[in-house]
Amino acid sequence: MDDSAQLVMNWRSVMMAMVITPILICGVVLFFRRVEARASRPLGAVLILAALSMGPQIIGYADAYAIWPWMTFFPLFSTDLWFGPLLIIHAHALTRGTSLGWRRYLLLPGAVQCLYYLGAFFLLGDSMFDHLGKWAFNNMVHGPYVEPVETLVGVALMLFAIIYLWRERATYLAFLENESSAARDYDPVWLRNIVVALVAATCLYAGLEIAQLAIDLTYNAAFPFQVLLMAILCWLGLDAAWRLTSPFPKLRPSLATTAPVPDNLSERILSRMSAERWFLEPRLSIRDVANRMGSNESYVSRALNRASGQSFNQLVNGLRVKHAKIQLSDTSDPVLSIAMDSGFNSKATFNRVFRDFTGQTPSRFRASQNP
Repeated sequence: MDDSAQLVMNWRSVMMAMVITPILICGVVLFFRRVEARASRPLGAVLILAALSMGPQIIGYADAYAIWPWMTFFPLFSTDLWFGPLLIIHAHALTRGTSLGWRRYLLLPGAVQCLYYLGAFFLLGDSMFDHLGKWAFNNMVHGPYVEPVETLVGVALMLFAIIYLWRERATYLAFLENESSAARDYDPVWLRNIVVALVAATCLYAGLEIAQLAIDLTYNAAFPFQVLLMAILCWLGLDAAWRLTSPFPKLRPSLATTAPVPDNLSERILSRMSAERWFLEPRLSIRDVANRMGSNESYVSRALNRASGQSFNQLVNGLRVKHAKIQLSDTSDPVLSIAMDSGFNSKATFNRVFRDFTGQTPSRFRASQNP
């Protein structure tokens, strides 16, 4: 311990603390959120651990290591091997909600990393104030051998997470198209944003680690990149916390069958759907239609796809837009009221779907009908 050293929160420490504060808040909110708790907790844990991993930068800029050198190898500052696996678990819990299976083994590198830093923190040196053993170990073993392995494993896990999340979202969107009339409301768009953030974060992380190994990058030289990395993570946390507010349908085993579809099933379904206005129900699903028709979900899906050439979501939204166009032309009701009456859960979703089908926004369509 340097008796002359003083803790000074300079502008770099303050800026880094300001960037990670909203990340910590979002992480805590998600970790304790009851809605989709199995999916929210691992995502919240990623944000909390990522914010804590910036601890060395914050206290390093404030000269804290000169005052408390025993903090070398503090376990909560090195948790990057958990990030990719926890994001994979988040996506799996959100879209499938089943047992983790092989995914649980992805947590092993993070567990090994945690045990390694716990051992180095508590066992090296005679006491927490005897830091010389830690620094010698860092120079002779940790820096030359352990850090390169950590970097390679961390990047590999991140790349695997990027591929997994991208494919899982694509599979989930295909499922929603044929399962739910509210596919847009259930689109886990933040998984796409996570992939974008992960690509940027992995590039920055790898670049910083490689630069550290090659030229012994200093705190000051790495600072702009670290702030950018945390800014990306802050955007990710806010986006996920804002959107993950309701339960999501789960992927189910396929009910596909090769048996012939009963005659006139599609005509009977479409007739009842129009006459009884099922399409105006915001959460109408293929299962709801099958139950009302006393039929199999696979039969219903195949019959509607064959008759309309559209997915279930497209078919139902087409009927909703047709209904909304009549309301926009014949009434002066507010657009929000028409959106809700037409089976949409929000004005934003209504605007997007209406524009997809007509090439116009609802307001522009109404103006064209009533010049």
